[in-house]
Amino acid sequence: METLKIAISLLTITIFTVAWKILNWLWLNPRKKERFLRKQGFKGNPYTFRRLLFGDEKESEKVYEEAFAKPINMHDPIVPRVVPFIHKTLENYGNKSFMWAGQRPKVLIMEPELMKTVMVKHSNFVKNFKVTNNIVQDLITGIIRYESADWAKRRGILNPAFQMEKLKQKIPVYQNCCNDVVNEWKELASKDVTVDVLPHFENLIARIVSESLFATDFSKDIKLYELIKENAAMSRQASLIADLPVSKYLPTERNRKAKKLSGEIRQIICTLISEREKAIKEGEVSEDNLFNMILGSELAHGYGDEEIFGLMKGFFFNAHDTIAVLLVWCLILLGKYQDWQEQARQEAFKVFENRKADYEGLSQLKVLPMILNEVLRLYPPVVELSRLVEEEMQLGEYTIPADTQVMLPIIVIHRDPQYWGEDANEFNPHRFSEGVVKATKGRPIYFPFGWGPRVCIGQNFAFLSAKLVLVDILRTFSFEISPTYIHAPHVIFTLQPQFGAPIILRNLN
Repeated sequence: METLKIAISLLTITIFTVAWKILNWLWLNPRKKERFLRKQGFKGNPYTFRRLLFGDEKESEKVYEEAFAKPINMHDPIVPRVVPFIHKTLENYGNKSFMWAGQRPKVLIMEPELMKTVMVKHSNFVKNFKVTNNIVQDLITGIIRYESADWAKRRGILNPAFQMEKLKQKIPVYQNCCNDVVNEWKELASKDVTVDVLPHFENLIARIVSESLFATDFSKDIKLYELIKENAAMSRQASLIADLPVSKYLPTERNRKAKKLSGEIRQIICTLISEREKAIKEGEVSEDNLFNMILGSELAHGYGDEEIFGLMKGFFFNAHDTIAVLLVWCLILLGKYQDWQEQARQEAFKVFENRKADYEGLSQLKVLPMILNEVLRLYPPVVELSRLVEEEMQLGEYTIPADTQVMLPIIVIHRDPQYWGEDANEFNPHRFSEGVVKATKGRPIYFPFGWGPRVCIGQNFAFLSAKLVLVDILRTFSFEISPTYIHAPHVIFTLQPQFGAPIILRNLN
């Protein structure tokens, strides 16, 4: 009998402890954080019983569905369509506002100097992959997953591959890849065919990444890019339940599909690694490329196969997607604004005449960098960044409670009239005629590739390859937006045209 009493007591204590932890997680902690934020002047939806599990996600899903159902005009502000729930929150509560990501408040940081602090102090404001759904966690790999010394060590090893001296040696590779697309477009233009340039650019940049960074055979890598793209689309379509802590263990159709995709991606990349290691061992590969650099570094010898797999997957995904959408928006905007298209074309002919594009000529261009900067301002590949505050942290005059996310709405700042003038939503490359520092007046209001020590490692690669591709296109074609084009920017990891980018091409010769 005494043993039974003890067992019942232990069971009661266990049930009470678990119940208390659940109550604390679902209700007491969120309410405490809400009161703390409101005392500092932050406003947002109240944390009520209907937000217990999913926070603002149900309302957010509805707002996104409504926004995506309606295309907009080219001159319309895109913030209400691209980040509609952020837009609604700012309209309702002002710049000092917060939202709910489950039980965790997500504080909007709207002051540029504070945004800069968040990006610079990366050891205090860490990447929040650990609190995102399992599909996102599986997709985002490589160097961007690391923090502090772990990140710095890897960045130091990888940096030489992205220095301009290394990249400009790969220009002939970029040129060969681009020539094939240009020749294909010449034939299509002669038949008066409208071309959706989005898939063409995705394949072109994927090939440049494969052949220049990794010295792999793009024809064998196509399947890998297709799988990664499908994986990215799944992460955007994740259901409410995907953000619950135990979601990855549930036998849902989405989880089964994600697991299958992940396994296929792993198999392809591991095969690439195995084949390259064998080729290096047998002395069959001598190219100076990122792949060989990774395999010959302490990352391979000190951290093992999982490290190499993560790096490869991260570069395959991030390197090609960002540049492809940058080029797509460039053609859409230059197809709309013919005067800027012609200025860029005349400069390209003046600098290069009839010779192939080279590094020296690309570095002399003035108009094209202005256009690229303006496109990145209006259509940044990544429209917002989130960071996690694991311990209570001071940010300017504010105190951010522990286990809170901070959100940096890049696209909102990039189009804010108080920083960019009344034409903030208009395409005006001239604002960058004297460079980024002059355009921003030295203020941290322009973040297309991040900021500070963790600025995107591929920034030089992106600009160099984008300029070369655009120079070849401008010297070969004139182009305009097709009447069938529907302006509907939306986010699938990066900012893309929802219904493609149909462009009418005309051969210049």
